[in-house]
Amino acid sequence: MEKIAILADTASDIDTKLAEEMGIYLLPLYVNLDSKYYKDRIEISPDEFYDWMRDSDSIPKTSTASPGELHDILEQIKNDGYEKVIAVSIGAHFSSTYNLFNMINIDGLKTYVFDSGNLTLSEGIFAIYAKELVDDGYGFDEIIEKLNAKKDDSKVFFALDTFKYLVAGGRVPRSFGKIGDALSVKPIITINPEESIFKLFKITRGEKKVLNEFRKIAEKELENVKDYYFYIGHGGYEGGIEKLEELFSDIIAGAKRNFEIQISPTLGANTGPGLFGFGFFKLD
Repeated sequence: MEKIAILADTASDIDTKLAEEMGIYLLPLYVNLDSKYYKDRIEISPDEFYDWMRDSDSIPKTSTASPGELHDILEQIKNDGYEKVIAVSIGAHFSSTYNLFNMINIDGLKTYVFDSGNLTLSEGIFAIYAKELVDDGYGFDEIIEKLNAKKDDSKVFFALDTFKYLVAGGRVPRSFGKIGDALSVKPIITINPEESIFKLFKITRGEKKVLNEFRKIAEKELENVKDYYFYIGHGGYEGGIEKLEELFSDIIAGAKRNFEIQISPTLGANTGPGLFGFGFFKLD
């Protein structure tokens, strides 16, 4: 049996406890708050981060890890007895992390970098899926083939309170912000994994309509899908999780695995507090 490790960055929203339980290695990214850098989920928790955002007029910034930090993790993986590693990365157009993963080579450690084209747990689910394939005895090349075949099967949909942070980070056109401010709407955003970009899925008015739209999306996407993973998440909006639990109770119950997450600081820096949404990974 091949000795294969799975590595992901913290934009995957795999929390440290789950990573430890599953044996997934995590590379912490950074969030910059008023010129002070913090390791995502290591030196600052999501709760601490969203509290800071509510109290600050500043726009947070983010950065990837250093080559030295990645080198150290890969050396640790090698020292732990692994011969191969599959690194699951946040979409290449969202971050330079994908390029960083491709920069470092460790003698005696064969590496493959998978560009998820995505973020949050819609990235992380690829690492979870890959680790389960490792545990089931699949080989390195087989796992890579399966990951690439599933790239369009991991999706996320979320609603924002404001376009302010996406616009400030250059993630969407400034015209998006003008639409939101003028109409007082709640935009529903998804990700186009082929291009690794935010995509405006629909504009809604009011949270009730957001929830109705969420339900329609999930029912349509998962129609006739037998096996799937499902998750709900929020960024500084715990009330949203309660509403999603009620909205998706049957879908959650039918999932092969389900997760509840809080959006990490490095992602929340681009979306702001008040985000909530869901995602899924189609297995069949």
